[in-house]
Amino acid sequence: MEKYYPSYNSNTYYGLYSIPIRRFLLVDYYNIFALFNTARVLSSKINTVLFILPGQNRLPKMNNDNCLRFTFQHNRFQSETTGHNIKQSPTATILRADLSVKLIKANLPAEFDDEDRRKKILETQSYAQYINSCMHAIMLTSMIYQQIYIEQEHNEYNSFLFNKPQEPTLTTKIMNILSFANDINEAQSQIKTFWLNLITENLNQRIFWPEKWQRELQKHCKDFYEILGTTVPIEIQQILDNAKI
Repeated sequence: MEKYYPSYNSNTYYGLYSIPIRRFLLVDYYNIFALFNTARVLSSKINTVLFILPGQNRLPKMNNDNCLRFTFQHNRFQSETTGHNIKQSPTATILRADLSVKLIKANLPAEFDDEDRRKKILETQSYAQYINSCMHAIMLTSMIYQQIYIEQEHNEYNSFLFNKPQEPTLTTKIMNILSFANDINEAQSQIKTFWLNLITENLNQRIFWPEKWQRELQKHCKDFYEILGTTVPIEIQQILDNAKI
C-alpha cells in the first residue's frame, strides 16, 4: 500500500464500526473512499458506520488485530450514529472533537462467549478485510490502467459531461461480486472468472498493437493481485501467455 498512498504513520485514520456487535470491525489508514465502498458491500450482510478518527483527538490507536476490543463509552452515542437502525445502507461521520464521546478499549464482544457466534464474527471480519483489499486494488489499478478500457472511459466521460447513463465500472462489477458472494473462497473464484472474461473480451477486440494490450492487461492483473498480497492465478496467466495475437 505504501507504494500508492502517503505514510502509514498519519495520525488520522478510519474505522468501520459494526452496530450489531458494538465494536470496530475494520481499520483503514489509507483511503476513506475504499473503506466506504467496503461498507456499501457489507450492507447486504451487516449494518456499519464509517468513522473518521482525527489525529488531534488523541485517540487510542486501533489496528486490525485489536479493533474488536474498541467501542464507545456511551450507548446513546451509538444509537445516534445509526439513525436508530432505520437505515441499512452505511453512513459516515467524524468523531466529535469536544471529548463528549469517548472511544475505549473493552473486553471482546459478549458474542464471543458462544463459539458459533464467535466464529461467525471472525469470518465476517476476515471477509470485510478481504473486501477492503479488493476495493483498494480495483480502484487504484482501474485508475492507473484506464487507457486499456477505451469504451469504459468513453462511457464515464459521457456520463458526467453529457448526463448520459453510465455503464457499470470495473469497481462496481467487483463490488457486485463481493456483495453476493458468501465467503472469501467464493469471491476469489468469481473474481478470477471476472478477470478471465475481461481479458478474453479485450484481447479479442484489439486489432491494432495487440502485443501492447496484452502487456497492459497483464500488468493490470498482476498489480491487482499484488495489492491483494497474492499472485496471478495460473488460469489467468495461461490465457495471457497463450493468447493468439
